[in-house]
Amino acid sequence: MADKIDLRKIHIGDSSELRKRGLMEGTLKFIEDDIRSFGTGSQGEALLASKEGVIYALIKLFRPDRKNCRAHIEFVFTNDANADTQSGVVDEVLRYCFLSEYYHKVTVICDHGNEGLERILMGAGFTQEAVLKDEVRLKNGFEDAGLFAILSYEYKAYNICFVPFARGVAIVSGGRDYIDSVKLFHYGQAVEDPFVRNVAAGLGLLDDNGGLVRNDNGDYTLEKEQLKFLPEELAKAYVELSEYFRSNRAGFDLNVRFNTGTAFQKKVWGALVTIPFGGTASYEDIALKLTDGNLSEARKITRAVGAACSDNPVAVIVPCHRVIGKDGSIVGYSAGIDIKDYLLLHESFTAVTPLVSKEG
Repeated sequence: MADKIDLRKIHIGDSSELRKRGLMEGTLKFIEDDIRSFGTGSQGEALLASKEGVIYALIKLFRPDRKNCRAHIEFVFTNDANADTQSGVVDEVLRYCFLSEYYHKVTVICDHGNEGLERILMGAGFTQEAVLKDEVRLKNGFEDAGLFAILSYEYKAYNICFVPFARGVAIVSGGRDYIDSVKLFHYGQAVEDPFVRNVAAGLGLLDDNGGLVRNDNGDYTLEKEQLKFLPEELAKAYVELSEYFRSNRAGFDLNVRFNTGTAFQKKVWGALVTIPFGGTASYEDIALKLTDGNLSEARKITRAVGAACSDNPVAVIVPCHRVIGKDGSIVGYSAGIDIKDYLLLHESFTAVTPLVSKEG
């Protein structure tokens, strides 16, 4: 299992520790000059990876072509960095590259004598793209090396899946053991999130205007063999949401993680899950639930309940679409009233028609 790693940019003050840990060689002035070259260079940067305050790796990140969102990584590990630590470093660097800097492609050169790193790269989702002739200098000559590459949609620790439905696409984000976002988009709607856009573009799911293509040719369909390339809980979410939109499922068995939200908002989201499939509740009903039936207190927080519903990060699975106006009107939905109307009609029709599998 990969270790939890902290990643940060390198500082001039790190020079002595870097020499002590065997990550950089030469005089302190030479090391400091090397660090400065990364700090001012537009073509790259240097990062340090540590565990419990101890530095275990120096990471040099080169940007050979920023326009194409490509980064090349060079890892330098200390002698006491074991396989779990190295794996944690690789994972944290990929998270930084894909989710913070929004690169679409990351490459690493691995010489043939470094089988441990090669296994870690392959386990993280890298594939060998080429063999580079005489790439590594040895004392008595040169050695070939492998060029390993990974694309944004191949990142195994955290990724995106796209689930089509009649009006558009559910874009789901998550990792190996949790889901943290479900957002609903219309066909043709532009995707703003840079990581989601990279994944969608890489999978050929964007049209010439940057909008989501329609599912006329089954572009969003994933076969069983393709699901194994997604993080486990994300693959599970793809299956369950697909079943839901096909009227084969009324409940979800997914681990949801809320990375944002106040304590009050999380209470509201927890209350939303109790609204039964095919049913609805008003904002005041939810407020009453949160105040143990105290109508006076409920009315004070009804507007806040509505705001929390709007901020729900996990649509459908946390069913904020089942919350309607007190008079029965369909109001307020971040994905659009038409999609909210579709979901309610979809569930009301399915609720009176036997499902193939109504639960689990």
